[in-house]
Amino acid sequence: MGQREPLVRLRLLSIGVVLGTTLVLAGCATMGRTAPVTREEIPGLQQRAAQDPGDGAVQLRLGAALMAAGRCEEAMAAAERGRGILPHDPLGPLVIGRCLEEASRFDEALDLYTAFIDANPEGSGVASVQGQRTVALRRQATAVARAAMENEENLGPADPERVGVLPFLVVGDTAYQPLEVGLANMLTTDLALLQRFDMVERVHLRALLDELELPPELIDSVTAARTGRLMQASRMILGTVEIPSEQEARLTSNIVRETGEYAEPFSAQGDYRDLLNLEKEMAIRTAEALGYQLTQAEVQRIRRNVPGNLLAFLAFSRGLMAEDRGDFAAAADHYREAVEADPNYREAQQRMRSSVGAEAVSEAGPGEVTSSSSEVDQVLGLSPAGQTETTGVLTQVLENSIVDVASHQAERATENVGTSSPIEVVGDDSGGTPPLKALIVIIITIPRF
Repeated sequence: MGQREPLVRLRLLSIGVVLGTTLVLAGCATMGRTAPVTREEIPGLQQRAAQDPGDGAVQLRLGAALMAAGRCEEAMAAAERGRGILPHDPLGPLVIGRCLEEASRFDEALDLYTAFIDANPEGSGVASVQGQRTVALRRQATAVARAAMENEENLGPADPERVGVLPFLVVGDTAYQPLEVGLANMLTTDLALLQRFDMVERVHLRALLDELELPPELIDSVTAARTGRLMQASRMILGTVEIPSEQEARLTSNIVRETGEYAEPFSAQGDYRDLLNLEKEMAIRTAEALGYQLTQAEVQRIRRNVPGNLLAFLAFSRGLMAEDRGDFAAAADHYREAVEADPNYREAQQRMRSSVGAEAVSEAGPGEVTSSSSEVDQVLGLSPAGQTETTGVLTQVLENSIVDVASHQAERATENVGTSSPIEVVGDDSGGTPPLKALIVIIITIPRF
């Protein structure tokens, strides 16, 4: 064993040094940064911000504290200063956006969230901004729906290029009930891929139907036309999916004009397991009926916009239904099921992240905006804000060190260095590398001589 001891000691020393360094860096990066903020901190933060205007973290925390105190104008100014210094920190858009929402300036808030998400698609803390955007979009949709209903008699003519897709009517096996929102979402997405029509966002349509207290089974040509008028859409698509107990499935749809007249019906049937491909035919035929001639490349783009299997799509559809109810925790679980059934289901991945974020920001109090980002990242298994690189280095060192140390079986790994107690490293007789079950902080004391 004598020749192996120096190598083992060196490895354990490297673990201790890296762990100690990482814990110190992590503490410096997050101490006070992710803790909830209170209005009592405002005077101290203002003093620190005045002394060091270039400290972006202090400026952002000051903005959060001011927002928690209901002083949104000052909060946005401080957060803007902080955002100029730390443009990738999610706290800036969260503070500014929430203040904009409080002032019912939803368009500006949504633009701010979207710009941050686009600039930081995989950034730390971005999931909380995605969640806040989801919440803001629902709030905006409800406000728009109520305003349209209150001003219905004075609404101008509908946009001739604006199109909406109503929830499908599901007939037959109740296990497929979630398809009422899933198919409507997929058809909306397919038509949006063409960049030809101004599609009504599904969440806006859902909010209006909720305000009208209009379930899918009560939607007919008259109510569809009214819904379109309220949404300023000249044409609405009304679909039905029939899935009886046998294997055959049938998809039908009609385009409803402003007058309430049906136009260009579509019908297709096939094995229920081929339902997703039937929807693609519906999307292509619907675009043509709306007066657009698709290129072959556009046809292929629509056909490729499909999850890997029906099981994943059903789970995704259940997620949409839960999201419509405002149950973001259940929505996240369903989206996770969809991703498990199809790991390449990108829309399910994105909605899972935003649902986790929406659940966190919905439950958080005004002063907890500082901690919501790190909490969301922890739930999603992502690195806390500001620690991505350090955590990656730590993980790599630990993996390499555990392989080396564990391979020595039951050897003593240290000698007396400032302590009289040796450390036993017990290996696995199977010869494999044991999984890491716990993180052990090793403190090595080296006395002066």
